[in-house]
Amino acid sequence: MKNSSWVRCLFLLAASCSALAQGGPQAANQQNPDNVALLKKSRAVYYSLKTEGMKQFTCSMNPNWTALLKTQGVNDPKVLDPAAAKLSQLHFKVDVNGDGNAKISHNEIPAENDQVAEGLKQIYGGMEQMTTGFFQTWSVFVINPPLPDPDTPIELETTPNQYRIKYLEGATRVGVDMGKDYSVTSVHASTADFDSVIRPRFTASGKGLLMNGYDASYQGTGGKDKTELQVALEYQDVSGMKVPRKLELKGSYNGASFAVEVVFDGCTASK
Repeated sequence: MKNSSWVRCLFLLAASCSALAQGGPQAANQQNPDNVALLKKSRAVYYSLKTEGMKQFTCSMNPNWTALLKTQGVNDPKVLDPAAAKLSQLHFKVDVNGDGNAKISHNEIPAENDQVAEGLKQIYGGMEQMTTGFFQTWSVFVINPPLPDPDTPIELETTPNQYRIKYLEGATRVGVDMGKDYSVTSVHASTADFDSVIRPRFTASGKGLLMNGYDASYQGTGGKDKTELQVALEYQDVSGMKVPRKLELKGSYNGASFAVEVVFDGCTASK
């Protein structure tokens, strides 16, 4: 099994989101008071695990190995079925802290030969990269509201139908399009190395808008590392908080298609 596009695409997209998740205001106390009020009002519309007081949650991860192997070109039942059965012996666990940083652990299963050992090594690393990459993107919208801190200086453009917010997070230029109901429709991030856009989808949670999926694209400079991504999410209630139950991800990386499905179960959470 190759260390393939479904891993690399999330790694690239997460790089474009990391500044949004971890950055802070660039020049506090220089913000227009009207902009401060707008950001406070819009941030309050969203479900936020930080607002809920989440410290950590832990889940087992169960990939659909049969579907994943098929996307890697393994279709012969004589190869597919034994490979899926072997991979089902793998047990992955993810711990996500209050900032959305994910730590992956797993057991190891016996390898019959060096080729199988190398394949398993790539799977271990691939699952870790995929999971940490996903949660780095996810945290921008669910751990924190998908808008800058109210003290962050912004440029604000207003049209009859939407707001457009522009600001800096370090060297990353960010643009957020938001409807008059404060629902974010797109987040653009660009640096000298890449341009990316995420178009989130939300559902009402009873405690604010909760992201239940997104479409995303990433383009490296010089036309390299082109990624298209479609993500769907389902949630479960754990200790009164919303955490992922199912992740479905599909798309393409430099023209190569992929699809991944992971179920999260046995979850615990603390505040």
